[in-house]
Amino acid sequence: MNQKQLAYFLTVYSEGSIQAAADKLYITRQGVSRSLRQLEEELAQPLFHRTANGITPTDFARSILPHVRQLLSEYDYIAGTQTLATQRRSVVTVYALDHIAAWLGADFFLAFAEAHPGITPSFIESTDQGAAEALAHGKGDFAITTPPFDTALFSSQTLFRTPFCVRLHQTHPLAQKDSLTIRDLAGETVAGKGRAYQCFREKIDRYLLAQGLACNILLESSDETLLTSLAAQNKAIILEHGYTASLVAHPSTVLRPITVGADDGVDICLLARRGQLPTQSARVFQQFLLTYLAAHPDDTASS
Repeated sequence: MNQKQLAYFLTVYSEGSIQAAADKLYITRQGVSRSLRQLEEELAQPLFHRTANGITPTDFARSILPHVRQLLSEYDYIAGTQTLATQRRSVVTVYALDHIAAWLGADFFLAFAEAHPGITPSFIESTDQGAAEALAHGKGDFAITTPPFDTALFSSQTLFRTPFCVRLHQTHPLAQKDSLTIRDLAGETVAGKGRAYQCFREKIDRYLLAQGLACNILLESSDETLLTSLAAQNKAIILEHGYTASLVAHPSTVLRPITVGADDGVDICLLARRGQLPTQSARVFQQFLLTYLAAHPDDTASS
């Protein structure tokens, strides 16, 4: 089998029609059919039931679909790497909790480019768990995420500690407090990153819902502009990490620290996969990042 055959299979599967797939791929129907037959012969399994009313995928086709998507994704990654290689630049891929790159700021990336013009940092935003899983599957050089993570699989270095905080309208009764606890959110309308993020999910579940307290979760999103808009309209209290709160401001909202259980914050860590030999470019980026943060402990996101 080859990349073309898998791509044709995926397109036929998605379109539900050989003709529609051929039109989308700008090739003949016969070309698609021939590629499918070759793939079926190699796999010794039919991929589609062909009837007078069209085609439907077989159970075997459904079972291999996620693996085909993964393989084609890997092909695309390799092709992209090859394209970048022609520019005689190295790429350091970092799967990071969203908004980490914005928190580091433009000055960080400009300084890195000036110091190391032959290396391109490639930041891919993800959930906390997704970043670690991508690194575990060898998709990048580093992950930037929050604990807990598998210390047998990853080595880690703490980059900084970020507080838990809430963003709310300045007229909200809770805004009159200097600091809050998670129990203050009982009965309130809240929004935040949501259950896709381990930190948000674990804190809400353990310290609010499991205690028999309830809150109205209006929205789950990582879009800080949207969340800030909700707080500015006094429609929701936004539960977030301090580093993301520092990126968005609004004159009608205020920030308040919040204690969740016994924690007032969480560590943001740089993970590397144990047993994965780092490239020279990855080592350079890691050292530059650590040195830069040590020299700019308070003003990283000011740019």
